[in-house]
This record gives sequence, C-alpha cells and structure tokens, in this order.
Amino acid sequence: MIREIKETEVKECVEVIRKSFQTVADEFGITKENAPRFTAFATDEERLSEQLNGEHRPMYGYFLEDKLVGYYSLAIMGGKTCELNNLSVLPEFRHKGIGGELLKHAFEKGKELGCNLMRIGIVDENKVLRKWYEGYGVEHTGSMKFDFFPFTAGFMMKRLVEPKPWDEKEAGLYRYETHLHTVEGSACGVTPGREYPAIFKERGYDGIFITDHFFHGNTRPSRELPWPEYVDAYMKGYEEAKKAGDEIGFKVFFGIEENFEGDEFMIYGVDKDFLLAHPEIPHWTREDMIKAVHEAGGAVMQAHPFRDRDYIKKIHLYPENVEGIEGINTANTANDNLAALCYALHFGLMIQAGSDTHFKWAIGDGNGGILYEKPITSELDYADRLRRRERPKIFYPAELFEGLGGLKVKLPVEIHRNGAWEDMDLEEIKQWFLEAGAAVEDAPAQPEGIVHEIVKKLKGREGLE
Repeated sequence: MIREIKETEVKECVEVIRKSFQTVADEFGITKENAPRFTAFATDEERLSEQLNGEHRPMYGYFLEDKLVGYYSLAIMGGKTCELNNLSVLPEFRHKGIGGELLKHAFEKGKELGCNLMRIGIVDENKVLRKWYEGYGVEHTGSMKFDFFPFTAGFMMKRLVEPKPWDEKEAGLYRYETHLHTVEGSACGVTPGREYPAIFKERGYDGIFITDHFFHGNTRPSRELPWPEYVDAYMKGYEEAKKAGDEIGFKVFFGIEENFEGDEFMIYGVDKDFLLAHPEIPHWTREDMIKAVHEAGGAVMQAHPFRDRDYIKKIHLYPENVEGIEGINTANTANDNLAALCYALHFGLMIQAGSDTHFKWAIGDGNGGILYEKPITSELDYADRLRRRERPKIFYPAELFEGLGGLKVKLPVEIHRNGAWEDMDLEEIKQWFLEAGAAVEDAPAQPEGIVHEIVKKLKGREGLE
C-alpha cells in the first residue's frame, strides 16, 4: 500500500533512504569521505523534516503490513515542473515491482499537482537504473561532472502531460521567448541550440532570444581558454540556433545572462564583436557592464530579482541604471514572481516575462514571454524598445499564481540606491507588497486578479493601458 508519510515516520524514511542508496555507494565506490553530500550519507531526520514541514514536499511510502519498505518525495519547481527525489526500496524487498509502483504513483501525483514535467537525477554510471527508468518512458537528457562527486550526475526527464496545441495567439501580436539556454553555452543547459527553432515555431512563436550563462555565471566553456576562444565557444549555441532558424524562416536573436553574486542580468543589443572587443569583461563590475552595454546601444534587465535558491545567499536588487526587470520567470516560484512584480511597481520599472528554458521538454503551455504589435527585427531593435520604455505585453500561464498565499522573503536583501549598497529591512519590502495590493506572510491566498492589476498599473504609467 502506498500512502502519504506522517511526521512520526520521518525516522523510518531516513533508514529506508540510507540503506537503499548505500548499495549504490558500495557498487560505484562512493564513500562518506569522497562524497559527503551523497544521499546515503547526507540524509538525516533534520533534513527530511525540513523538506516535509518547511518545504511542504509531498512524501509517500510503500508499506507492507505497516512496515515502510519504499519511499519517494517530490520537489515542486517552477515552470510546471517537479523533481523526483530519493526514490528508494529496501534491498531485501527489491525485484517485487515495488519501485515501479512507486514511480507510477509519482507520475500520477505529479500530474495532480499540476506538473507537466518530472526531472530525475541518477548516478550516470548506473546503466541498469537508467535502463529501468527508460522502461517507464523516462528520457536521458544529459550529464555533468561536479567537483564534489566522484561520479557523473545523470539527468532524466519524464513528460507527464503533453502540451496543448497553441490556441490563443492574439491577433496581430508577435510572440517571443526572452530567456533560453543551450547545452553549448550554459553548463546547466541540456538541449543543443539547433533543436529549439523548429519546436518554438511549431508552438506559435515568432522568435527566440538565446541567453546563455556568461563568464561569471554557470557558463559551459572553460574560463581558462584564451578570450577569443572562450567567446567562440560561448557563441556556438546561439550560432547553431541561428543557422537552424534561418533555414526555416524563424527569428533567432542573441542575448546574454551574466551573474555577479547570485543576481543575474539579461543583456540585449550586443553581439560577438562587442564581446571580442572587451577582453577585460572577466574583471567587470555590474557598473562596468551596464555602462559598456549602454554605450554600445544595448539594454539591461535584471533577471528574476527575488529568486530564492540554495546557491543564493542574499538577494541583490539593482533598480538603478537598468531598463527594468524580468517580472515573471516561469521557472521561478509564484511567490518570487509576485514579489518581483510588486518591486517593479514600487520603482516604476519595465517588466518582461520569460521561461528560463534549459531543455526542449519544457517548451509547452507553461511558458511565458513577450508580445509586440510590430515584429522585432534585431537585437538592437529590442534594446531600443526597452530603452524607449516601449513596454511589451507579457504572457504566462494563469495557473502559475493559483493557490498562492501571502508573500514572504526568506533571504536577506541588499539594494543599490544612490550609488551604494545598503541592507534592507524586510518590513520596507513588506510595505511594497502591501501598497501593490498583495497579501503577505500567513494570508491564506492572494486577492483575485492581483497579478493582472499590478501589470495593468505598470503599463498605465506610460499610458499604454
């Protein structure tokens, strides 16, 4: 029998997980010394209790006569995606179909939770496990080596729901994706650039911006390369996508996502020649970057400013000198997106929407992007529109904000004001939320239509609504 895990059963779950993953560790030479973060060693009651009570992860166990013999949990990501965590069966109860039942249960539970995609991570050298997953329709999407693991991390994906046919392309409006990563340019990218244009064209888009992670971010090319070689390698994903797009009459534009201290910026309107002309980029500050981009006629938008992830220690808000922000990123949580919209309203910032797509399986009805009445003709054309405050219309799945309770900010926040950084009192940020009409903290739900109202107010500042 499969049922939801209770708080009192967390200790048993830890035992099942550790014993199950220990057999993997033994088979592939993984030890507490060479991989302390591996599941068999890092899982404990405190961690699982936080996932259950703090993160509210759905957790399920397989019980035989009240004995827990199998387990899994789901982490709900942005972009209608969930991640299967710690699927495990005690060694003595394997080869009885229990793992398969748990996996199928996870697929159904993911769909019930509104997810279209499920991510699964494996030890890539474990070919038996990979083949087992593939037997249930799970696709292998890529792999990556991490310094803290002696094995290769493998990534797999299961499409839980097929995307709906595009049936709402508004008459006279052109549709664009603004935030997209390739396997060639981004270390976290999965899909080759050349595969994107045909998929987006079929989905009713008129163009895409390839925005791979640049030098200070999660970039794919080695930073040890001579600068011209680094730039060549970095551009490959875009160039392959552009070539494929040209072949089918689909617009592919170049963009950049650059990182500083967990805060990232979308750059539009520059090109390869600009990068080659600035070999000092590895030493740039935010101010250096923005100044150089503006001098070249480009535009800068801060990406997902309120993103809360384990690799981000502090939120850095930078409302000065940028054209605006990514108000909605469909790979972000609803909480972080609504917080960004309230921030934009408080400062009168321009907003755009994007999907932060890293793999082709995520292209579907859960995406977001921008709409214009006139087609974008070039990277500089889009940058000019942003600099003229010609706000795009944005689109995103309405269900992205369904069931969202009161807004919360858990990380410390720093803001750049009057040319200097200052720590923010979270009470000030709470006031931004309240003045926008949003509910905060422990409120059971947001006011109906609040996102639409905020976007309408933002556009209304230029008389466009």
